[in-house]
Amino acid sequence: MRLTLRKHQRETVEVCREILNGRPVREIIMPVTPGGGKSFVPVILAENLIPAIAEKICWVVPRNSLKYQGEGEFCDPRWGTAKRIRAACNGEDLTRGLAGYVTTYQAVGQNPECHAAEFRRRKYILILDEFHHVAEGSEWHKALAPLVKSAVLVILASGTLSRGDGERIAFLGYAGGGPFLGELTTRRVITYSRGEAIADGAILPVRFNLVDGDSEWEEADGRRNTSKLSGEESAKALFTALRTEFANGLMDMSLREYRLHLDEGWGAKMLVVAPNIKIAKAYYDYLKIKGYSSRIATSEDTPAAKRDIKDFKKGAFNILVSVAMASEGLNVPNVSVICFLTNIRSVPWIEQCVARANRIAPGKREAVVYAPADWAFKKAVRMIEAEQLTPLNNPEGQEELFTGGGQEEREGGGGERPWIIPVSSRADSGGAIPEAGLSPDAPPCPPSEAEKILRKNINWAVTLFLNRQRPGNRLAQSKMLYRRMKLVAARPLREMNLQELQAVWLWLKKEYGGIG
Repeated sequence: MRLTLRKHQRETVEVCREILNGRPVREIIMPVTPGGGKSFVPVILAENLIPAIAEKICWVVPRNSLKYQGEGEFCDPRWGTAKRIRAACNGEDLTRGLAGYVTTYQAVGQNPECHAAEFRRRKYILILDEFHHVAEGSEWHKALAPLVKSAVLVILASGTLSRGDGERIAFLGYAGGGPFLGELTTRRVITYSRGEAIADGAILPVRFNLVDGDSEWEEADGRRNTSKLSGEESAKALFTALRTEFANGLMDMSLREYRLHLDEGWGAKMLVVAPNIKIAKAYYDYLKIKGYSSRIATSEDTPAAKRDIKDFKKGAFNILVSVAMASEGLNVPNVSVICFLTNIRSVPWIEQCVARANRIAPGKREAVVYAPADWAFKKAVRMIEAEQLTPLNNPEGQEELFTGGGQEEREGGGGERPWIIPVSSRADSGGAIPEAGLSPDAPPCPPSEAEKILRKNINWAVTLFLNRQRPGNRLAQSKMLYRRMKLVAARPLREMNLQELQAVWLWLKKEYGGIG
């Protein structure tokens, strides 16, 4: 079978050819968007460079689930490879006669000499997957350093080149306040952005529905306070909302969306992300009362969680309630709706979490996330949307797609706050922000906010529509669509008033069916 390689995969093949032709490349840095397909890269390297420059390959990943997925990647019949690697932890014979092994950062950290000795015995290609987990100066950094020094080729791959704690990432040079991604004689840099992956049809864009609401809590001194999630006391409001009525309201909105996807008949699934195990059980009980079959998976290393995730993939149930494990390693392409009810506001973690829904599956049209509208989450959303809503074509300079803009918002947390007692909360009656002001029966919305929302939705819908077209047909479709939108309102999108934007939105939904 002939494989169609994605941009970063093709460039990996090209670098392999350069190495075989004598270029002294010892390091490849690969920032590849989550879901973009970097798990095929180790197969490409093994196929092209073993035994030419190395005897074995070592692939280090952050989770056990990824370890077993990596082992399975080399067995995929699409690749046609005769090479195999094994999932290993620690021991005297890590490869057992195969072409290499895949292990975890934790395993290397527990017994660094075991792996260092293996690298001294044989020539290795080393792949550090999601290497942003390794902080500069950490114990993992020290354990991996001898492997990096011994390897004939090192690949540093990550979907998020930053850390939630602000620490520097090990093995990644820094310059000018950020990572240095310049090429050197011995280094190549291969990037694959979210926009490129969407344009390739490798992933779906994510539609965000951010829901604001009111929270009330009791301070340590007994005073009662209230705040909007998007207000001055965003962190305390979020802490309260995740533990009171708001959470049920957000789940109800997510469930309505999920039922629409389920009615399409392709096997849609939903993921609920909770702040801790105790609250996950409360969410599970709420889903049970509503008549939905679901299970809880809180730690990937427990036999029960492994069984539940396997059953989730097979379709034994279609709603999974999880805690912090809903990031790298949870690979279920049929997840199309995520109810984001966790306090985690690390941008890299949010990127990885929402990417659980952007995978391609037969029949799947879109990925949708429902989440609280606190400042910290909105900040992450602006960044993601700025990348995924970049227009494929901007004919005649007609429009600039909305990317958030505006002043930098105040950050809000939402972690454990034992000095307050949650009392109650409610989601705004308008529901998810992208739906406000879009139809005559929608609740009132300030005109400037409604205009911003409508422009954002129109741009998202146009981008989604163009991404579904054949590459050779996109330019013509883009020109036609922008031209027809101008006919509806007689002027460019950026100059339309609220009534004209509503007319264009309704026209798009009528003319293009499910585009909205």
